Amino acid sequence: MKRRLHPLVLILIGFALFGFGYQLIFNPGSIVRMLAVIAAVGVIIYLVVRYMMKKRMGKDYSSYAKAAKQSRKRLKKRTQAAPTPIKSIQTHKRTQKSSAIKKKRQTHLTVIEGKKGKKKNRASF
Repeated sequence: MKRRLHPLVLILIGFALFGFGYQLIFNPGSIVRMLAVIAAVGVIIYLVVRYMMKKRMGKDYSSYAKAAKQSRKRLKKRTQAAPTPIKSIQTHKRTQKSSAIKKKRQTHLTVIEGKKGKKKNRASF
């Protein structure tokens, strides 16, 4: 089922195209100036919104951004060009031995203290 636009919307689009064509033919400098102003306003709005969101997110966002950056770095290392078959066999043997010895990197998880030690008040049921 095709949706048709309302005739009023079509008329407004027609007027906009006519005005754009008129400005393009008779005053092209104003179009360039208008596009530059629109781009500048868009960049300013983007920066303000980004700043406000960053301020709103606080420390949680910065921790998330740091973890995402580390994840991208790990993925990039993994997806680099594959080594030749001979080298991969040699490195595979080496990694099997060294992986048992290597100490794992500490995770960035935190423990949230709960109410495990507190007893429930049975009288409130």
